[in-house]
Amino acid sequence: MRTLPWRDDPWEMVAALRRLAPPADEVRRAVAAIVADVRARGDEAVREHTRRLDGVDLPADYRLPPAAAGRCLAGLDPAVREALALAVANVRAYHERERPRGWRATLAQGQVVGQEVVPVAVAGLYVPGGLADYPSSVVMTAVPAQVAGVGRLVVCSPPRPDGGVAPGVAAACALLGVDDVYPVGGAQAVAAMALGTATVPRCDVIVGPGNAYVTEAKRQLAGEVGIDGLAGPSEVVVVCDESGEPEWLAADLLAQAEHGAGAVACLVDVGGTRLAAVAAAVGRLAAELGLDSGAVVGTACPDAAAALAFVNAFAPEHLELHCRDAAALVPAVRNAGAVFVGPYAATAFADYAAGSNHVLPTGGAARFSQGLSVDAFCKRVAVVELDAAAAAALAPAVTALAGEEGLRAHARSAALRATPRREGGR
Repeated sequence: MRTLPWRDDPWEMVAALRRLAPPADEVRRAVAAIVADVRARGDEAVREHTRRLDGVDLPADYRLPPAAAGRCLAGLDPAVREALALAVANVRAYHERERPRGWRATLAQGQVVGQEVVPVAVAGLYVPGGLADYPSSVVMTAVPAQVAGVGRLVVCSPPRPDGGVAPGVAAACALLGVDDVYPVGGAQAVAAMALGTATVPRCDVIVGPGNAYVTEAKRQLAGEVGIDGLAGPSEVVVVCDESGEPEWLAADLLAQAEHGAGAVACLVDVGGTRLAAVAAAVGRLAAELGLDSGAVVGTACPDAAAALAFVNAFAPEHLELHCRDAAALVPAVRNAGAVFVGPYAATAFADYAAGSNHVLPTGGAARFSQGLSVDAFCKRVAVVELDAAAAAALAPAVTALAGEEGLRAHARSAALRATPRREGGR
């Protein structure tokens, strides 16, 4: 574990820890070429880029047969199936509580205003995979979409050499009743979902994390399709005091560091009493698990207020509070994707089965965005209803404002409704 000197300016600490860079030119160019090709040639381009990049020849109809996913579910280890079912139940219970609801209200002039909450028709779910297997990503993306009431879910996940998707991913799709599954990954998968092909339905929104090419494809296609955000390397900030358990802290730091390149795992030790012990524990555990601990850093700060000032500047994906009376610190946390309160609330629980969503903002985006929720799959449609009395009451204000802005047709449209209609509607 590397040790960083504490800086009183929280933004200097952020700069020391996070090195954000724009996507490399070669990534931008490669993704732009793939998107343009899928736009022009559809499935033919999807299959060609999958052959070139993944070494897999997809058939003309490359949708995964539901029966194949069903066989993966039937062959799943019973303990894993039970764990998936528990995760689904908890994640569903969490997202049910955030389900948005429409409303109506009558305002002062008599107009009735409100909102209708309408789910998107088709949602695309990108699930990382290939040689890895992430059934939890199916749970975290599909369940809030189902709670939102999305009519059709489309899953794209990188292909295995046999042309299928990772068996755990397929099993999770079968468990959740998701039948539109395609063994396609990378930028071509995002382009296919955003633009639609003869095989892949055009999606209204695409969610889920991926590599640099997936993220860049989402960036380039945003506006043609809704996206949940632009995922970057995983992050955790762990704030502890003298009550922190070094072995637990080390395990939590390494749990994020093992996500790979660019990950940030930072210990902020209030008072500096645990820094050395945690560093030693990180070294032991990394050796035992065969992990690279290079992403783990630690620093000592003078007090909790300083620690939280840094947290709010850094806006981490995950924040753990291993402090006495940790719950009392939560109201001061303004910027974090998720907050884990107390020594028992390890991020690993929420990554899989605690109930909250593990698709969270990274790279400082927690300053202005939130984790994946039902809202990502819904639209709020404004509804306005006026009768003659309300129109007459509002018309003077509307004509005055429209006149000030030089919009004469707007003024006339309101003024016409300020007097009762003549017989015959003329």
